[in-house]
Amino acid sequence: MTEGAAAPLERAQKLAGGAATLAVVAAIMIALSAAGREIAGPAADALRSREVTPDLRGALNLVNAVGVFWVAALPSFMLAGALLDLGRVLEEYGKGQFFTLKASVSVRKAAEWALWALAFKILISPTLLSWITQEGRGFIWNLEPFDLGLVAFAAFMMVLGRVLEAAVRIKEENDEIV
Repeated sequence: MTEGAAAPLERAQKLAGGAATLAVVAAIMIALSAAGREIAGPAADALRSREVTPDLRGALNLVNAVGVFWVAALPSFMLAGALLDLGRVLEEYGKGQFFTLKASVSVRKAAEWALWALAFKILISPTLLSWITQEGRGFIWNLEPFDLGLVAFAAFMMVLGRVLEAAVRIKEENDEIV
């Protein structure tokens, strides 16, 4: 490799290594924030409002409050999972392993997790919340233009992951031949 190509490669590896750590930190922050905001907060409100009593009805109220907010928090937890997969990709890149099956599969998986998170945010969570709280019976859509852009972005990233997987497999076959 030429000296001119080595310097940018080394910088890219350092950036990827640092970004891998940031991806894990971001995933943890998202999960903790979602747990606090969507689960612990509403459960504490249910306890303060005295809806939770020492009988069966009170226990059901607590389970309902926490369950409802778990449904609301699921997209955040799925996005945290996507970031953890992306952290694995960046970790591989930080080691200089750019064309590995592990990295390319992790790109695809991160995009798939992001698509699932968006599906839950847009359709599944609002619908489940509506059914659980008995406010409605139909399907609820909560699609904003920004969400549509994220769906397209994640779908293209998933395709990119599949292309990288295919390229790695072709490279491995070629390496075996040579």
